[in-house]
Amino acid sequence: MASNAKKDRKQSSKKGDEAAKKRKPGELSRFQKIVIVAFIVIFALSTLAGALASVMQTQTAEDASEESQETTVETVDGNYEGIVQDLESKVAENPEDKASLLSLGRYCFSWGANVSSLATTDEETSHANELFDKAIGYYDQYLELEDSPAARVDRALCQYYKGDAEAAATELTEVTTNSPDYAPAWANLGMLYETQGLTDEARAAYEKAAELDPSDEYGAYSYAQQRISALDEAAESAEEDSADDAGETDDAAQTDAGSDDSTTENN
Repeated sequence: MASNAKKDRKQSSKKGDEAAKKRKPGELSRFQKIVIVAFIVIFALSTLAGALASVMQTQTAEDASEESQETTVETVDGNYEGIVQDLESKVAENPEDKASLLSLGRYCFSWGANVSSLATTDEETSHANELFDKAIGYYDQYLELEDSPAARVDRALCQYYKGDAEAAATELTEVTTNSPDYAPAWANLGMLYETQGLTDEARAAYEKAAELDPSDEYGAYSYAQQRISALDEAAESAEEDSADDAGETDDAAQTDAGSDDSTTENN
């Protein structure tokens, strides 16, 4: 029974590899979409706070009145469009309105992340990428007026989710160098490393994030601990599979040896 379970796990892993090969350029994997959702939670706790509150209230009100309605890209657009337009009007009147610029970056980022997590077509993926580009533009305008590790982390993640992992890694690494005590930067760098299969680097970044956020003020501690546990489980599973493979090889060799002895005796 245990052997069958492990074979099933291996087959599932192979199917996942095949799905990854068929994935279109720029299309997020299921893991990345899950990470987006997990990130949005950290994002809300660490940087959006009140900025997302009104959006969440709107979504809650709509859910209460239309419980049967499935969340779609169109409903997400409806939740953000009005708020973003109002903020853009403020920036048009005052291009140095730092609060509005930062809010625009955060709203467009959150908007893009939600669209990306729901995207099923090339058009919807392009829509999400356009929102990430808008967010990057607003973050750049804000950073020209005031430096902020939180804004730089969010800007880097916009790059990552639109497909430029190398640029995102470079920027996140710079943030951890220039603001080494900012836990969310380490947590998100760990996430990026993990999605690239760099397990050791991911673990080190997660451990640093947990160390810097012991009270879980940013949500980095709990997120990092969850990912470290997941890495531990994956490592244990890999060791078990390796041991099973070795056992199966030994059994096959013994079977072959027995067949050879039987053939020799019959001759």
